[in-house]
Amino acid sequence: MGISSIKSISPVSLLGLWHMTETWQQLQAMLDLPQQEADTLDSIQKDKRKQEWLACRALLAAMTGSAPSIVYDNNRKPHIDGSQMQLSMSHSGAYACVYVHHSRPVGVDIQQMKPSISKGADYFLNEDEQHWADLTDNLLLHLMWSAKESVFKYAANKDLDLKKHILINRFSSNQNGFFEVNLISGQSPQPLRIAYDTFDDYVLTWTVS
Repeated sequence: MGISSIKSISPVSLLGLWHMTETWQQLQAMLDLPQQEADTLDSIQKDKRKQEWLACRALLAAMTGSAPSIVYDNNRKPHIDGSQMQLSMSHSGAYACVYVHHSRPVGVDIQQMKPSISKGADYFLNEDEQHWADLTDNLLLHLMWSAKESVFKYAANKDLDLKKHILINRFSSNQNGFFEVNLISGQSPQPLRIAYDTFDDYVLTWTVS
């Protein structure tokens, strides 16, 4: 299937979505991987993980018009080697997504919804969020989980705690829209705007600069 969509979030940022129907071997044939990345691919054991890894790179190549090499820093944040362009990637179920900005940090997350997420709400929702959130609203809980993952990737700090450092302001779930999140990582909270979309049984969230 390949590219589902590539849309402009702003004049200097793009968000792409890839429907993974190809085998990892078919995806590999689409790419001319640098040797370092080819070695990384060889080290991945599971076929599904290889498919996800390659789909992100095929999508990034389509979005940028080249086949850039992806490197990771000490916080496991991906970067395009030799470029100031900022990058975030995610995958779930049959989809992979890539978000790029010419200069500012970004975060994106996709989640295939599951009926059991409420059982783990205490893992990612703090006491205040659990007070106002409807824990029977499966869509709302997945949007909150996905938003925290997007902000975590945006912040690129592996020591952040989803409950303590990423705080979601009250909102009502819908098929698409925006809501506000506060990132607690310095002297004062940093407000961030989260955009979201839904399709089939998936939720997609991304930071908006």
